[in-house]
Amino acid sequence: MDLRLLEYAKDAEDVAAALQVFLDEIPQYAKDITGDMAELFAISSALHVLDEALDLSSYGRYSGRIMGDLDLALPSLGHTLDDIRSMFGKSKRNSRQHPGAFPGTPQYSIIWDDLCMDFKEQGAGLSYRLELYRTYLQGLFDILKG
Repeated sequence: MDLRLLEYAKDAEDVAAALQVFLDEIPQYAKDITGDMAELFAISSALHVLDEALDLSSYGRYSGRIMGDLDLALPSLGHTLDDIRSMFGKSKRNSRQHPGAFPGTPQYSIIWDDLCMDFKEQGAGLSYRLELYRTYLQGLFDILKG
């Protein structure tokens, strides 16, 4: 029903796919990264479910109950996804201090640590934040079902 839902779902999938590079490069964080990837795919799934449910006439009478909440949640999710994407290609630490295997090789563990630290400083770690989005979206579907 709402094209925005599918756009956010695609964005979540794209970010999850981008995390694969980090999973390959820093296997010591595999548990955290795969968990975050799973949450991103679950968020995408929840958005697809909501999109489909909003199209069904049987849930139409309840759609007004969740639209305001969606209007709050989606931009927040978008900002989180943007923050993750923007941190993929940068590190706050000096790359000369920790050279990669080849000149210009990103320091994936440093970038990952910075990403996690930035989210914690904002008040909620990445994994917890993604879990909240997923739970919230699933709760909106429950409300939509009545």
